[in-house]
Amino acid sequence: MNIEEYHKMRALESTYWWFRARRKMILAILDDAMKRYLSSRRHLQVVDVGCGTGMLMEDLLARGLVCGLDFSPVALSYCRQRGLANLVRANVEHIPLQTASADLVTALDLIEHVPDDRSLMSEIFRILKPGGIALMTVPAHPKLWSAHDVALHHQRRYEKRQFEQLIRNAGFDLEKYSYMMMGIYPLAATFRWAKRAFMRESTAAPHTDEFPLPAWLNATLRTVVGAEAALLRRWNLPFGLSLLALARKPLN
Repeated sequence: MNIEEYHKMRALESTYWWFRARRKMILAILDDAMKRYLSSRRHLQVVDVGCGTGMLMEDLLARGLVCGLDFSPVALSYCRQRGLANLVRANVEHIPLQTASADLVTALDLIEHVPDDRSLMSEIFRILKPGGIALMTVPAHPKLWSAHDVALHHQRRYEKRQFEQLIRNAGFDLEKYSYMMMGIYPLAATFRWAKRAFMRESTAAPHTDEFPLPAWLNATLRTVVGAEAALLRRWNLPFGLSLLALARKPLN
């Protein structure tokens, strides 16, 4: 993605409603999955594919030995500033790790960046041990494509059935598959439709839709959207801005 977007992400991720609410959902699903599928394993080997600026890696350190992969030197420099180690600069379509070496793989808002998403999904499957799990998120609904996606260097947004087929074709069993970011979906969809309908096309470099908000609005959105974590743990949500998949490599 555009280099300035890494700087923006690092500046906003500890306070901005989107990052805070998403983190709450991800950790809730992740901890439930680890208790269910990985509780008998010790010294978990965890790989964060597309680790970005390292916020998730910090959370994962309490859950196992973590390796972070990213192609961007800017992203990896932010990881080092956090004091993170076990970092690898890599093309994630060809992950430089041994086959069946990981118990848990995370790939959050990564797969949509990669030209060959089938190769990436096959690589995630390859590096997982039998019975290992992958937690993945992608942006949903191609109709919501906007300058936000261009600024992030997205290759695509996914239809729900399309992403499911990608996962199953790689050999995974789907343990949980749901939309997420449901509470903000109507507002975000309306906002992007209005931008396309009423705003002139700009010749300036595209930017994401993340921008500073009044503290009260940021806190309200964080609370409203973050409340989905409890719902997501119990049910699959019927709509949302993103798709979340918990996939497991079969034991045999």
